[in-house]
Amino acid sequence: MRVRLLVLIAAVLVGTGGTSVAPALAQQPQQQPLGGTQAPAAGAQRPAPVTIERLRVEGIDRQSMRDFVRRVSGLTEGQQVTLPGGEAIGEAIRSIYDSGLFSDVAIVEEEGGGSTDGGVQLLIRVTPEPGLAGYSFKGVDDDARDDLEERITLAEGRPVRPSDIQRAEQAIKAFYSEEGYLLADVETRRQPTASGDQVNLLFEVDPGKKVEVEDIRFAGNEAFDDGDLRDAMEDTREDRWWRFWKSEKFNREKYESDLDRVVDFYNEHGYYDATIVSDTTYVEGGDDLIAEVTVREGNQYYVRNIEWRGNTVYPDAVLTRALSFEQGDVYNTKRLQKNLRGNRSSSDVTSLYMDRGYVRFRAQPNVQPAPGDSLDLVFDLTEGEVWEFGDITIAGNTKTKEHVVRRELYTVPGSKFSRSDIRESIRRLQQLGYFSQESLKKGPSTSFDQQNKEVDLTYQLKEVSNDQLELSGTYGGYGLVLQTSFTFNNFSAQNLFDFDEWQPLPVGDGQKLSLLVRTAGFDYQRYSLSFTEPWFRGRPTPVGGSVSYARISSDYYGGRRIRRGGASDTEAGVFQRVTTQFFRRQRLDWPDDKFSLSSTVNYNYYRNDNGLYGSLPPGESYQLSFKQGLSRNSRDNPLFPSRGSKVDLSVEMAPPVGDLIQFHKWRFKTGWNVPLTSNGKLSFNVSTDYGYIGSLTGERVAFQTFDLGGTAFDYGRYSFGTEPIYMRGYPQRALNPLRGTDFVGGRILNKYTSELRFMAVESQQLRAAPYLFLDAANTWAGFDTYDPTNLYRSAGVGAKLYLPIVGMIEVNYGYNFDRFPSENPNNVVGGTRTLEDRGWRFQISFGGSGRGGGGRGGRR
Repeated sequence: MRVRLLVLIAAVLVGTGGTSVAPALAQQPQQQPLGGTQAPAAGAQRPAPVTIERLRVEGIDRQSMRDFVRRVSGLTEGQQVTLPGGEAIGEAIRSIYDSGLFSDVAIVEEEGGGSTDGGVQLLIRVTPEPGLAGYSFKGVDDDARDDLEERITLAEGRPVRPSDIQRAEQAIKAFYSEEGYLLADVETRRQPTASGDQVNLLFEVDPGKKVEVEDIRFAGNEAFDDGDLRDAMEDTREDRWWRFWKSEKFNREKYESDLDRVVDFYNEHGYYDATIVSDTTYVEGGDDLIAEVTVREGNQYYVRNIEWRGNTVYPDAVLTRALSFEQGDVYNTKRLQKNLRGNRSSSDVTSLYMDRGYVRFRAQPNVQPAPGDSLDLVFDLTEGEVWEFGDITIAGNTKTKEHVVRRELYTVPGSKFSRSDIRESIRRLQQLGYFSQESLKKGPSTSFDQQNKEVDLTYQLKEVSNDQLELSGTYGGYGLVLQTSFTFNNFSAQNLFDFDEWQPLPVGDGQKLSLLVRTAGFDYQRYSLSFTEPWFRGRPTPVGGSVSYARISSDYYGGRRIRRGGASDTEAGVFQRVTTQFFRRQRLDWPDDKFSLSSTVNYNYYRNDNGLYGSLPPGESYQLSFKQGLSRNSRDNPLFPSRGSKVDLSVEMAPPVGDLIQFHKWRFKTGWNVPLTSNGKLSFNVSTDYGYIGSLTGERVAFQTFDLGGTAFDYGRYSFGTEPIYMRGYPQRALNPLRGTDFVGGRILNKYTSELRFMAVESQQLRAAPYLFLDAANTWAGFDTYDPTNLYRSAGVGAKLYLPIVGMIEVNYGYNFDRFPSENPNNVVGGTRTLEDRGWRFQISFGGSGRGGGGRGGRR
């Protein structure tokens, strides 16, 4: 039998030393290459059409696979093909090979099988690719192995082609390159199984040395030095000893992005034509990467003319003012885009239109070079039509009732579309604390009804628990104190007797219910109950009240026991207090809707048996006070704000009517939050707190002071008639004024705090923000001793952790820069308290808003 091989491409070199270089898929002795695309040589047989009389497949056993090969080849019996050099034969080989199931493919003509002069019998010979039995690594640690298995797409049982192995090797090298191992080498070993139809792959990896960025060199820069340009690169940094916490590994993709940031840096300073001419990276000394970047700065450009086209809603002057550019300003690409598309204050050009319903507004800037070093800014505007809000859908609120969500929304069906209203709605939902911050940050999903010019919104919410349970106990100089407190922040009094709505308590109406029990046995007890309705009679007017009872005896307080012939409570020093409070807050519309006005009425009953509290007369005393407050809150998050502010001004008056205790108390508190990164994870906070307590009659104020230092739990045990002011780095009451050797509360307060905070974890189970802090504060007995420059200072590190059930936990480790009077009664020399040394103090707090409390501090 004579067999002729048909191939896709055949080239035969004849002559002295001639060698065939055709990429034949199979080679048989005495075969002639009949397939191909070359023109026949002079005198050679020209291609002629023949009919496929029979088509067989050889090399695989299963009939289904043979049928698959025939189908993929595209050849059929009765089909006419051209031999040699026909396209159909070449396309058949290519299609079968591209299926990825075979390592060798050949199509040969069988003769002697009864073919006629116009017919041919073809045989498709295939060699199946072995299937993957499995793969493993050598030279790879466990952590890297897990990452590599996620990246490699090889699947057991599937054929293994050379291209599959090549992709796997590339994935391994890419992984190690991202980790800084730019010179990693991978060698793959194929290990056939005993059956021969499968193969195991062994990837032998040699990571080599980790390559770190040793030097970034710039050329062509005159306006800015190398350090300025390096600072513009966010992810590619030189390795320096003082940056010990981070390895400056090289990542090619991030490096390319950093080169774009260098150009952006130039654009922000007016260098409109700045470009990267070339860049080169190479490894020096085995593990030091050198990056050499050549820039072309060009000229610094200034704004000449600003022209607006297509605007009918706003005049040119309003748009130019929103753009915040004037003639002669240095051109700044970043500022231009922010003030055109969107900035944090929503004062940009697009917001002007979007807040008035122009959903389809578009602004196309055209920067046109002018003679000299000037640029003309031309803006082509498409204003479009006014749209309204359509359907507003609430989804995902499994516990919170829909009306609780809707009453916080500014996006009302039928009202004019406003991007600012969407942002304010999101901010107010964040303030509730009922929903995941991550789901809210995404904003509502939108759909557009072109016919009715309406925008439908869907607020996709994800409920989180913000109820708090605290079970704690501390032991100190006053013995063991146990505390239990519950705070339900999404309570529903309406469903209190509808047990089907309990989850496990009635929830969903946004009300707040708190209960606290604190005791150290019969000598100290405190109970409190409070309730708040945030929307009274369907209006954003929170009303609420609280009642509390406290009792403390001299046995607990630390004073001497006062007993006269017996052991009854009335013969010992006992102090009792009953407090009731009612409040009302009202959201204002002017100057803006972030302002609120609050009114509070407090009534206190005191019983001071045997003069336990020397500042009050023995027997019964009463206090009635009225408090008025004005506040503005624009913070984006009640617990971990990254932007916005909160300002509170309040005055409390206790009139001298009859035997009522009299005083007046003023407070002014501010807090400002500034995001330092675009995502707000890194932010800076600074706050101030000023207070003054004075007399309405000129007589001594009997029962109001500021106590400075320590944690909330320390003060909570005996803070009757005092307001604790927490201070990191110092123990409780340590910074109060002294009267002789006794600590007395202050009447004047100045306090300043600052934090550099990073939102490290933000999930349903945990929110965590480590921070650096710097605090300064002091209290004074009166204006005769007041010195605002005399402040106790502290600095240190800390972290705030929020767990849904426990609430806020805060730990800090602070250093006190200033010596303070010792609280130890034994440290009194010559009628004067000795001073504690400077040092570090650890404090931990549980519950509350993170200002402190719930734990004890220790000093080192």
